Amino acid sequence: MIKWILLILTTVFTTKLYADEAYFQTRCDSIKKERETIRSKLRHGYSIKEGEYLTSRDKFLFTQLANHCSKPKKSGSAYQATSSTSTRTPNSNWLLNQKVSNMSLHSDSYKDAAKLDAWSTFYKLPKRCRKKGIGSADFVWCSEYRGKQKDLFEAQWKEHP
Repeated sequence: MIKWILLILTTVFTTKLYADEAYFQTRCDSIKKERETIRSKLRHGYSIKEGEYLTSRDKFLFTQLANHCSKPKKSGSAYQATSSTSTRTPNSNWLLNQKVSNMSLHSDSYKDAAKLDAWSTFYKLPKRCRKKGIGSADFVWCSEYRGKQKDLFEAQWKEHP
């Protein structure tokens, strides 16, 4: 008798879990469809008041998607993610933020391995050129600086036996 009760309870609870999962996916799909409808309306003519409503509703739906639908639940053969966009996590760029020892400048400027090694030890990238989100003026300066350094290196290499 106890086995039957446990079997029934287990079946009920697992069915509820699968039902909740399906509900979440259908809710996410309906939010996506509503956002598409809103964007379609925004591409056509609308009044100021309607435009404000549509914009605020779109922002609300966007936050709902971000909060509840970015990581869909998975279990066994139930729902599998079908989104074509990838989800970014706070640690997506963890490799970029790692300090690496023995790091050398990669360059395919020279085919000769000895010359490439000499260039790698000669040329040091200035701090100005290592900034994240470098501006166009700094980019131009860095390009010109590298060209001048390359000319200087070539002159020294010719003198080197």
